[in-house]
Amino acid sequence: MRNKEKFIKDFESVAKEEIVKDVNPVEDAAHTMHHTETTTYQLLGIFTKSEKPVNFKFEIKRREKTDDPSEKIDDFFYIGMEE
Repeated sequence: MRNKEKFIKDFESVAKEEIVKDVNPVEDAAHTMHHTETTTYQLLGIFTKSEKPVNFKFEIKRREKTDDPSEKIDDFFYIGMEE
């Protein structure tokens, strides 16, 4: 995942404190989007401070592999929260 620092900051700004402590948002978002084949990660309302669902938008882009720049892979790039 790219732009993960911004994603973590946005996640922590809306998630309830106990969720921030218990969930790795990068792993959870990547796992969820990979298996649902979507580019939106939704934090359900029961886990947010506002008790309303929050959507985080990503896009899939090709990038060079970290360990082998001659190869390219698809990766999630964080765009921002949906309004």
